Amino acid sequence: MEFWGIEVKPGETVKCEPGDDKYLHLSQASLGESKKDKGNESVPVYLKFDDKQLVIGTLSADKCPQITYDLVFEKEFELSHSWKKGSVFFVGYKTEIPDEGYPF
Repeated sequence: MEFWGIEVKPGETVKCEPGDDKYLHLSQASLGESKKDKGNESVPVYLKFDDKQLVIGTLSADKCPQITYDLVFEKEFELSHSWKKGSVFFVGYKTEIPDEGYPF
């Protein structure tokens, strides 16, 4: 298992690749420091996978500055957000794909 994390800056979309024979487990998204007053703004968090864009949560500095997930990917995906005042940080970890597949 290896730790994984990425910063998505305002206006950017970041491609995330699990790697060969690996799963990427997305565990958390959180707001970074704001360049301006935080206020009560809602920040949708987007995930694009197989040409489909989904909202996977909404962050807010006052009400919900972080969201926990239990999402597992074996193919490339993209992360983005709509916050213009700062970055959103995503963390998780990577694991090797067992020879028998994922052990559910």
